[in-house]
Amino acid sequence: MAAGSSRHERPRPGDPAVARRCGTAALLDPRERSMTKRPENPDPVFATDPGPPSFGFVEGDWFVEQDNGSTRLSMRVARLLHEERSPYQKISVYDTPFFGLMLAIDDIIMLTERDEFVYHEMLVHVPLLSLDAPRSVLIIGGGDCGCLREALKHPSLERAVQCEIDERVTRVCAEHFPWVQQAIDDPRAELVFADGVSYVAEHPGEFDAIIVDSTDPVGAGAALFRSPFYRSAAAALRPGGILTAQGESPHWDAGLVAAIHAELRAAFAHVTGYLCMTPSYPSGCWNLAFASDRARRPGPADDDRARFIAGSCLYYSPDVHR
Repeated sequence: MAAGSSRHERPRPGDPAVARRCGTAALLDPRERSMTKRPENPDPVFATDPGPPSFGFVEGDWFVEQDNGSTRLSMRVARLLHEERSPYQKISVYDTPFFGLMLAIDDIIMLTERDEFVYHEMLVHVPLLSLDAPRSVLIIGGGDCGCLREALKHPSLERAVQCEIDERVTRVCAEHFPWVQQAIDDPRAELVFADGVSYVAEHPGEFDAIIVDSTDPVGAGAALFRSPFYRSAAAALRPGGILTAQGESPHWDAGLVAAIHAELRAAFAHVTGYLCMTPSYPSGCWNLAFASDRARRPGPADDDRARFIAGSCLYYSPDVHR
């Protein structure tokens, strides 16, 4: 974060505003409007009540994401800091007055400084704290390194592999988000820029946890939501290992959430889901899928370890975990 941008700082633990936010420079030239429509997914598994495909665009000094044909989320933007088209997708970074820096992929919001910690903490700490002293974790996707940052908070972790297909996402984020370089520099971190489906299939029995921080199940990303990938992931886990994955909005995409869980049940004996509140995502409520070969009681495996990790978090706590 640039010096002097205090309004964009992430809130600190104990800040009473956190619960309010999460629980419950020239302006852009309107002539430079951008629009990217997410492709229709022909896969019938994910065609249940799909609604119109989401798309985003800039209109004047507002970034607009239309999610289901009936709702739009709009954020005022101060300026466009970076935009490029990699071999895989369009990558944009905006400065916004309220949400801080915002990353968009193909004109769909991936994260904002103001609320990214909710999603990343819940996606990472719930699985890792459900295990006894995990030693290895694989992150599929996650090019912004938010999941990697959170995973590296665990002292027991010896190896954290991040497999992201698009290296440019990580390099662009390293230029704008301060946590990225710190995570990359950790000696336990291992960056792999490759196809996640192939990587998982090639590494059986190596990981205590797998975290799938992917884009939505459209186009090439759909493979990360299908049972063949989940079977490979189950094989890549050690006995008792856990997979978590971003699982879409239960309010906007209930049929899609059900389809994802059905695909998971083809590979794992025990599948459930849990929620996180992320205001910059459609509906503000997001489903995270949880899968394992073993049934687990709700809550952390070790309360003392969970309290230790929670001390460095803004949202996660043992009570939230339960």
